[in-house]
This record gives sequence, structure tokens and C-alpha cells, in this order.
Amino acid sequence: MRLSQRLIDTLVAVAVVAAISLLVGAAESVGHVSNISNLYIIGIALLAARRGRYPAVLASVLAFLAFDWFFIPPVHVFTVNEPSEYIALATLLVTGVIIGQLLALVRRRATEAQERQRHTQLLYDVSQAALSMPSVEGVYKLALDRLNETLELLWSRVLIRGDVAFEQVVYSGFNAPSLPDETHWLQRVAEEGETLGVWEQPENHVRVVRELDISAGKVSSPEGGTLRQVYVPLRIESRVEGVLVVGTRTNDEPPTDDERQLLLAFANQLAISVQRDRLAEQQTRSRAIEESDRLKTALVSSVSHELKTPLAAIKASATSLLQDGSSPDVDTRRELAESIDRETDRLTKLVANLLDVSRLESGALQPRLEMTSFTDVVADVLDRMDPILHDRRVQVNLPDALPPTPLDFVLISQVMTNLIDNAVRYSPPDAAISISAEVAREQLRVTVFNEGSHIPAKELERLFDKFYRVSTATGGTGLGLAIVRGIVETHGGRIWAENVGRRGVAFTFTLPSPPVDKSRRSDLPPPLAEQPHA
Repeated sequence: MRLSQRLIDTLVAVAVVAAISLLVGAAESVGHVSNISNLYIIGIALLAARRGRYPAVLASVLAFLAFDWFFIPPVHVFTVNEPSEYIALATLLVTGVIIGQLLALVRRRATEAQERQRHTQLLYDVSQAALSMPSVEGVYKLALDRLNETLELLWSRVLIRGDVAFEQVVYSGFNAPSLPDETHWLQRVAEEGETLGVWEQPENHVRVVRELDISAGKVSSPEGGTLRQVYVPLRIESRVEGVLVVGTRTNDEPPTDDERQLLLAFANQLAISVQRDRLAEQQTRSRAIEESDRLKTALVSSVSHELKTPLAAIKASATSLLQDGSSPDVDTRRELAESIDRETDRLTKLVANLLDVSRLESGALQPRLEMTSFTDVVADVLDRMDPILHDRRVQVNLPDALPPTPLDFVLISQVMTNLIDNAVRYSPPDAAISISAEVAREQLRVTVFNEGSHIPAKELERLFDKFYRVSTATGGTGLGLAIVRGIVETHGGRIWAENVGRRGVAFTFTLPSPPVDKSRRSDLPPPLAEQPHA
């Protein structure tokens, strides 16, 4: 116990005995009261319950002396006239000491129970955080905050083993002092796996580092130094993967036996969190490798055929044009040139799709949002796809008062192109395709529906995965819908597919479409269909 605490307890004991003595004196001045010395017992009991054993025992001795000096004849001397008074004084002293000891013991047991409950709650909170929090940094932060609160620490921090040295990952509390030798101490903890304590001498501020047996009954203080820091290893099996560093307590007291055991259990909990994070990293890395291998296989399988077919057609057409001794007529040359042109466009589209997927995954593809009429987007797409749709029934159901939406004209045009191209590929030649749109709840909702096709329910969620194709009979690389989803999501929207009974399949996507100020709507250009032609 610190000297200042002992002094406070002494003064409190003296004050309680003096106050009761004044009360007894006031009562005795009116008339004799039997067993009035029991008032001292009450005061001693209160001291034991509130302050502990030392002030209660001291108050028992002081009460014995004060009652003899002031109230037992002859007064102001420590002798008595009646031998029976010795028995009364001895009874007062023994009763006070026994009651003080018992109540102090009860108080200590209650305090220990409360401390154990706090320690158990701390470990429980840390374990729950490790199970529920997605971020291990959040677990470290909550754990250190609760540790500082429970042990009344000024600061604490966690360092995790990096590629070269230990790196601090989280910190809690006030700023820790900068210690030039800390790297050496951390290396020592990592190599030996033992807990280190750093003591500071009060006279010259020299620091002494010594192994700290955290399970020992007493923490030895070298040459009267103050324990400033404790380095506790975070062991995962036989390897130290991190270090818990705790600083000075607010009262400069060294940790008690229970608190040192708590530090050991706390370090084990953090080590479990570190191990969980390492395992999660390994699993993530393994899944990434597996996904990369799967995508490579799918890329080779899908793209190789799509490259081989147009290259073979281009090679055959070019060879025919260059053959010696033959002079194809104009129609034949034109047919061969158109074949080269058509297959080159096919290759160009394949390379563009691959580049778009790469840009989407890297985050390089960012939309340039402008207030745009979706009617213009549909008109432009249908005009460009006319060679493909010339024999198809395409129904466009767009409201006349469809408000403008913030979107990237080029990217959303690509979305519509890919969706319509997908509808053409996966529906019968005589099936109709319909395009509809509406704005509701500040969202533009667009649906592309094609008749005559049906997708198994288990395939609907995978339609937008890279290189995934429901059927290989129609060709394609399986990138078109993946690009569609990426572009829609970069706009802050979402897309999904659903079967409409047995009639066909609907692809629906939504984009944010906040309301436009009516006073500014007149500043927007009219849709292309309403603009005058030159």
C-alpha cells in the first residue's frame, strides 16, 4: 500500500474515533448511559466495511485508549479504579479488532469478486468481438480500450510481426514515451518468448529491463524502480507473432497477482485473434489463387475458340486473294473483303470486352455522369444495331415524360447493346424483344425482355459471372453480362435476371435518378427524337 493511502486511512481512523468520543462526551454530560462504548464498535465496523482492515484495527486501539483516558475514572490517566473496567476495556478492544478483521475480510472478498467479474467480462468481450467483428483491427482497438479501462492503464498497444520487424497495428490511450532500445527488447521477446518488464529509477531515470515472471506471486522491483512497461508475447503455437505492450497505471502501482494472470489470459485471447486473421488471409489468398486458376482456364477455353474462328476466316480470305494464277472476279473479291472486315470487327469486339473487364476490375473505368434522356440512349443503340435487328420485332415502351437521369451515355449505351445482343443470341429468330423503362422512387428502372427463352433457376445468379455461359452453342466469351453488371454497379445501381413464367426472360437494372429541379429542366437539351434535323 502506498504511503499516501496509509496516511489517509490513519487520519480517517483518528477522525472517526474523535467524533465518537465527542458524541460519548456529550451524552455523558447529560447522564450516565450504559454500554455507550458500543458506539465505537459501530464506527469500527463502518471503517472496516468502507476502508479495510488497517483503519479498523487502528480505530480499535484508539477507541480503547480514548475511552479509558476520557471516560473511565480516574479520567486523563490510563489506570482504572474498578478491576471490572479492565474487562470492559479489553472487551471493547477485542470486539473492535475482531469485527474490524471480519468486515475487512468480507470487504476484500467482495472487492476481489468484483475484480474477477470485471476480468471475466473483459475476456468475454474480447472473445465476442473476435467472433463478431469483421475487422481484426476493430477487435484490437476494442480489446485495448477495455484493458485500459479495467486495469486503469495510461496506454497500451499491439505490435504484429511484419516482413522485416514488428509493426504497430493499434494504439489506445495517451502517447507512449519514445524508447530507443525498444527494437532490441521486441527482438528479445520474439526470440525468448518471455515477458519483459521495464523499470525506471526515480533518481536518474535509468531504465532496467528484466524478465518478468507473470505467473509469480510477486513482482520484484529492482532497486526501488517503478514498472513503466510490460512486453507480453502473443504466441501462436511455438512462434511469437505479436507483442502486447502495456504502459504505466494511473496510480503507478505494479499489477497484482490477479491482474498479471489477466494480462496472460488477455494476451492469449489476442493471439487467437491474430491466428484467426492469419488463417483468414491464407484462405483469402488460396481462394484468390483458385479463382485465378479458374479464370485462366475459362479464358483459355472461351477465348481460344473465339480467336481461332475469325483468325481462320481472315487467313482463308486473305490467302484466296493472294493466290497466284487466279484472278477472282469483283463479286468474289468483295465477298472475301467483307469476310475479313466482319471477322476483324469480331476480333476487335473480343479485345474490347477483355479490356473493359480489366478496367472494371482495376477500378479504372469510372462513369462521367451527365443529365441524359434515356430515350436518346435507346434510339442511338437501336440505330447502331439495325443490321443485327433488321428482321427482329423490337417493341420500345418508354413514357413520353421520362425525366433525365445522371448517367454516362457511352457506358449505358454499351449496357443496352450487350443486353439486346444477348437477347438476340438466346431467343428464337421469330421471338419479340421489348424494352421498357420508368422512373419510380428516384430510380430509373430499365427492363429488356425477350420471348421464347428460359433459364434454369440455379443459373440465374451466375449469369453475370465472368466467362460463364448457359450454353456454348451460341458462341461468345461469357463477358458481355459481366461487363453489364460492372458498368451498372459503377453507376450505383444493380441488375438481375428473372424468368417471366414460361414466356421468356427479363433483364432488369436500376440506376439512381434523383428528381430534377423543374426550374432547371428547361435548360436541358430535348431528346434526339425531338431535335430538328439539319
